[in-house]
Amino acid sequence: MIYIKASSGYNSVFLRIPCSEDEVVYDLAHGKISTKPTRTSIQVSKKEHVEDDVGRYINHSCNPTCKISGLFVIATRDLKRDEEITFDYNKSEDVIASPFECNCCGKMILGRKYEKNSS
Repeated sequence: MIYIKASSGYNSVFLRIPCSEDEVVYDLAHGKISTKPTRTSIQVSKKEHVEDDVGRYINHSCNPTCKISGLFVIATRDLKRDEEITFDYNKSEDVIASPFECNCCGKMILGRKYEKNSS
């Protein structure tokens, strides 16, 4: 259902086939669970993060195509073939292990803990 390819200087994850809103795009269940975030982990519960061979390449977007729900990557709208899979790190991660400046808006991506405090 997905594939990884280099795009704009980064490895990115794309759809092989179209999918519908609320459909599971990818299952992170085969990844390794940890209690600490890393630069490439995805937070899947309050105290758990997963390191996944595909998930590590799902990039941030302020206008994401997907969201994280437990161990699932879920489409937030109908998606077309070859569309990039992204999620908003500030909505899924409490604290970003390696903060960075967003390419689309210029805002620092720090995690939802800091997002709430900056409003």
